[in-house]
This record gives sequence, structure tokens and C-alpha cells, in this order.
Amino acid sequence: MSAVSLSVLIVTYNAGRDIATCLELLALSRIDRPYEVILVDNASTDGTPERVAKAFPWVRVIAERTNHGFAGGNAVALEHARGEAILLLNPDAFLRDPEALTGLLAHLDAHPDVGAVGPRLTFPDGTHQVGDAGYEPRPLSILVHAAGLSGRLGRRGLYLASRQARGTGALDVDWICGACLLLRRSAIAAIGGLHSPMFLYGEDVDWGCRLRDAGWRVAYLPGIAVLHLQGGSGGTRSPRWLDGLATIYSLRNAGRRLSSPAFFSAPLRLGFTLRALAYGFAARLRGQPDLARKAEDMRRFASHLRSLRL
Repeated sequence: MSAVSLSVLIVTYNAGRDIATCLELLALSRIDRPYEVILVDNASTDGTPERVAKAFPWVRVIAERTNHGFAGGNAVALEHARGEAILLLNPDAFLRDPEALTGLLAHLDAHPDVGAVGPRLTFPDGTHQVGDAGYEPRPLSILVHAAGLSGRLGRRGLYLASRQARGTGALDVDWICGACLLLRRSAIAAIGGLHSPMFLYGEDVDWGCRLRDAGWRVAYLPGIAVLHLQGGSGGTRSPRWLDGLATIYSLRNAGRRLSSPAFFSAPLRLGFTLRALAYGFAARLRGQPDLARKAEDMRRFASHLRSLRL
């Protein structure tokens, strides 16, 4: 059996056409070492595992009868992985730059204290996708994010703001989005594997914070861009990401001042409500449908927080 230096883990659930694009671009990537691709399908009903097995025979397909969620699916894939570097790749994350993965691997190779590294995620139009990396959910980071002050005067919010995701230099962060996340196997072992209390959304925040707790650095490379459609199996613009974030907030702040779950929801709800008003006003003033959609997103997020049982 040939040596494998990199294992690419992909978890699918009714992935539709996205997975074909993902794998086609992965195959075109310039990867400077032996690698394997392991796809765990979480009981899809759209024929995803059969299509992948037929069209991409070089992919090892593991068809599960149960939906294990994102963390659970990756944990299953990790059991079969042989690489020292582990790439988590969403089926709706596209490596359009053939050098992207080589760049991530090079950074991991050059910095033995880095346990995880990830790229800047973009929308199809090339704009930065806020939510691709950030800092631990603490009272201050929640307030900074809700107030729209991330990156201003050195303030660290929950998410990296687009103004922070410029340039080419690596940034130390607390977590990186699991849509495209390269991890060192020894770092994964240090946090006990890829299990998480979340079924979907928030696992990557959990992993990153635990890596930092274990003494590993987490590096964000804004000079490397990966397209992420955002949504995929979870549904576009779903507010469910707030559920996982609320769980992480409760776990990370238990016993601390201002650790009440209400302190998590209240600032975010106010921030989303104010942004909904601002986007709605701008949409009417400029006649731009994209701003109207953003306003609706903000209203949906605020409404979800009101109904969240914390």
C-alpha cells in the first residue's frame, strides 16, 4: 500500500451537483504529495454515493445508513484516513485556484506549532464571506460583532470582518470554518478526534477553540481564496448556525461573569434588528434587491434568536 501524506475528507448529504464540481476541481488541483479522498455520505436520498462511486472511482465512498451530522461524518471518515494532514472539504467548497491546497499545505509544513490552517472563503462574485474565521465566543467578542466593530481599533469580534481578511499575511485566529479546513493529525489527536456536541453548525468553532486550549496555533491565510456556496446540505441562509453557536457560548463561558445565555442572544438580536432596518432603508433608497435580501436575512436571524431556548 502506497504512503499517503494527505487525506481529504468530504461529508455529503443530498449534495446534488455540487459534489461533482467539488471533486472535478480537486482533481485539477496541484498537490505536491500522495493523497486520498474519502467521502462519507450521511444517508442521502438523492443518489449521491452511487453517482460519486460511478463518476469518480478514485474516491473511496462510505455510504452510511444514518445521518451522523457534520462532525460525526468526519469522525467516521477519519477512522479510515491514513494521511498526516487532514483536509475537511465541504461539497459546496470549490478549489478554483489549483494552487490553493498546495499553499495551505506549505504553511502547515513550515509552522510545526500550527495545528489548523484555512483560506479566505468567498462568494461566487469574489467578495469575502464573513464567517470563514474568527475568535472565541465570549461576551466581548459577541458585543463587538453585534455592534459592527470587528477589526476596528484592533477589536476582535466573533467573526473576522472583511476589512481584516485583506492582504496576504497569516493571521492567528481562534477558529476557522470547516468548509475548507486543513488540520494536522497530531493536533486532532490532542483534542480527542473530530467529535463534537453539535450535529450541524458550530463544530468548527468548538474544534478551533479546543486546539487553542491544547497549545496549537490556528492560522488564517487571506491570500488563498476558496469559493464556498454556503448552505449546501444545510439550506442557504439558514438561521440554524445560531443554535450551534449558542451551545458553544454556553460551554465556553460556563461559570464566568456575563455567561448567561441571554447575554449571548440579546446583543446579537439587537445588532441583527438594527442591520435589518439599515439594509431595508438602503434597499428602498437605492432599489437594490440584494440589500433587501440581506434585510430579510437579518430579520430572520433576529426572529430565530427570540425563539431560541437557551
